[in-house]
Amino acid sequence: MGDQFQSSPETLKAEGRNFSDIGRDFYEATTRLKNGLAAQGDGGGGGGEPPKETTFSSVASDAWKGMSTFSDKQGTPPWGDDELGEKFGVVYEGLRDGMTSSMEHLATKLNEIGKALERMAKNHEENEDFNDALIKEQKPENQLGGDVRALKSVST
Repeated sequence: MGDQFQSSPETLKAEGRNFSDIGRDFYEATTRLKNGLAAQGDGGGGGGEPPKETTFSSVASDAWKGMSTFSDKQGTPPWGDDELGEKFGVVYEGLRDGMTSSMEHLATKLNEIGKALERMAKNHEENEDFNDALIKEQKPENQLGGDVRALKSVST
């Protein structure tokens, strides 16, 4: 016998749900990343704070505040607005926006794959049900045994 293709609708459904869950989780992680970057003052939000697990001396703490806030220049990103800061900002923001856009696209595609697997399982089940109904409709005389008897009577 040749190779056979077998599929399990239950497996397709389960894996479809898994892909959809992965897509949703990935999208949520992307949103958390975007919000976290904005909270750190990457040009999309406020000044941010030093990491909680790090112990800063008074001098280091003041330096952090000086680097991450621009109270005299509202809306200025942490990298500054001088020539070098502007060049850095253009590259950083382009990469950041491209990365988050790609991540959102990937999350959407994972969800689409999941939905397609679930539709495939449903279609496979419907096809199997249809084929089973056709087989059950067949009359006994149309089966191989009836054909063999008819052939024997013609040949004698």
